[in-house]
Amino acid sequence: MKVIHRVKTLIDNKNISISAFEKSIEMSNNSIQTAIKREASVKDDVINKILNVYSDVSPLWLLMGKGEMLLKDQEQGFGNVDESPTTYQQQPTGDLEKDLVTKFANISNRDIAFYTHLKLDTMMQEPIFKALIENLATKRALELLKEK
Repeated sequence: MKVIHRVKTLIDNKNISISAFEKSIEMSNNSIQTAIKREASVKDDVINKILNVYSDVSPLWLLMGKGEMLLKDQEQGFGNVDESPTTYQQQPTGDLEKDLVTKFANISNRDIAFYTHLKLDTMMQEPIFKALIENLATKRALELLKEK
């Protein structure tokens, strides 16, 4: 099932018109209706708008079709995705994995994945995150070279 089909399922579940849904996420008239008819892909900015307005919707369900459509109250993530998930006060130790665990200690894996998806550019400015990604990319590149 495509993301646009899950969007239609969400609209049906919320028992609102497609037009009302478009207005709620500040989309132009018929943009979602047209996407549904054409079975078009859904752009990241539309997904972000949906998840910002409908904070009870599971990002995992909307993006990948896994799990339940609606989150339980205690599972609802950041509310406004522009909020930082946590404030990092501690100095890095040099152990990238430990530093990331410390930084995100009180955040669920789902929220980390969701936040990372939405804020990848910002997170790549974090020295610890950037170093971890570069480290993993380098390891993978070396593995691929060894395989040849």
